[in-house]
Amino acid sequence: MDLSPYSNVSRSTRQKLPVSRLIFALLASILLSACGGDGDSSPSEPGIPTPPVTNAAPELNLATESVSIEANSSQTISFTASDADGDSLTVTTSSSDSLEISHTENELILTLGENLEQSVETITLSVSDGTDTVSRQLIVTLQPQPILIEPQLPEISFDYAGVTLPQHFLQNDFPANFQFQSAAIDSDNTPSNNLVTNAGATLGRVLFYDTQLSANNTVSCASCHIQELSFSDSRQVSLGFDGGETRRHSMGLANARFYQTGRFFWDERAGSLEEQVLMPIQDEVEMGLSLDELFSNVSSQGYYSPLFSAAFGDEQVSSDRIALALAQFVRAMASMDARYDQGRSQVSDPLQPFPNFTTQENNGKRLFMTFRNGIPPCTSCHSSEAFVGPLIGPDSNATTIASNNGLDEQSDDDLGVFETTGINGHTGKFKVPSLRNIGVRPPYMHDARFSSLEETIEHYSSGIKPHPTLQALLRNQVGNPVQYNFSAEEQADLVAFLHTLTDESFLNDEKFSDPF
Repeated sequence: MDLSPYSNVSRSTRQKLPVSRLIFALLASILLSACGGDGDSSPSEPGIPTPPVTNAAPELNLATESVSIEANSSQTISFTASDADGDSLTVTTSSSDSLEISHTENELILTLGENLEQSVETITLSVSDGTDTVSRQLIVTLQPQPILIEPQLPEISFDYAGVTLPQHFLQNDFPANFQFQSAAIDSDNTPSNNLVTNAGATLGRVLFYDTQLSANNTVSCASCHIQELSFSDSRQVSLGFDGGETRRHSMGLANARFYQTGRFFWDERAGSLEEQVLMPIQDEVEMGLSLDELFSNVSSQGYYSPLFSAAFGDEQVSSDRIALALAQFVRAMASMDARYDQGRSQVSDPLQPFPNFTTQENNGKRLFMTFRNGIPPCTSCHSSEAFVGPLIGPDSNATTIASNNGLDEQSDDDLGVFETTGINGHTGKFKVPSLRNIGVRPPYMHDARFSSLEETIEHYSSGIKPHPTLQALLRNQVGNPVQYNFSAEEQADLVAFLHTLTDESFLNDEKFSDPF
């Protein structure tokens, strides 16, 4: 081999090149040798370092870090696995004694069989490109088999239809000059096509307490109408199925039957109890179901078939029948066995002292029922011995018995019955619920502004405001709000009397309780 500095130049060419060209060729040959030659040399020659080969680790992402799975069901969790080098990937999972685990290219599938108690497992999902392995962990809560909860009902139905009202509900024994008084039965809003039956009210009881009547099976009618609170709520406003707040305070349902016009809600937007009972179910805050979803939910519960058959003669479910049954159950909620009723049965009229009352309670009853310096008594608005709104007389052109009791000088955010009727004279007027069991259901008023009976009585004593639609009975001869000006002792007497309207037997009666 010719190793001369210009060995790559042919002999004939060397002979012809000038000296300068020969020197340039010599220098180029020397430089090529110093830099590794002309490309024929191997990079692995001794003394020459070899660049390292870098492998990109695969990437793995899970759609979630935790999941819950019920017994006898499956859950699918999405994942993505990729490799920047385009290497072939292998996906593996850890094993489990409880779960059956499988996967596709982008889904992890978990199946749980029989399971008796809740537990937590950690599943590991791994991906490897043959060099590097990347893992992600998934926390899995194993839920037990849901227990099918069915209503526990007596073999012989509770008596809802055959209850006998006390005589003082059937007859008005106030003196003739008490022009706003009447018997409670005169205000009965039960329609002829939906009389209370034992089977119908039993079905209504189950519906009233069934959380299947809400969008996520978490609330029922009874969530906002609690028996021990006379079917009201201790919260200022109630919570719906998704935690949202209702607009107004929950109204007590005791003696709802004895409201003459049969209109319901504080603003009387429901024309009847049958109409009212479906509206919270459809409300987007309260229970969140459409009527089609209500039908589906009720139809899918096996325990309803015999209940509908007993109530209506066949198993057919419909929203109309649901409304009829719920209305029957609510109308059956007659509260009539308080200490007031026990004392009333011993005298001939409500104005006499009751022998079972203390002196303070009888004083409070007198203050509640009789005129005070020409000012009409409390019974003018809370009339009959069911203590609900007064009757509309046969010659009256009134369309509502809702009242404005002077809470505010003007109505701003809540316009009351006006929102339903559009009649200016109804602005700031609200339905008058029964005072039965008033002592167990604070706070008070449609917006729950008063936290106690003492605060409420103080409002009537000195705080009635001159609202444009203030109840006429609460105005004096020149049109200004009246002030009852109760002394501290008189206010205490009134509170004591109002507590005699608490009906413990009603608040604890099993036939109105949760059957589930």
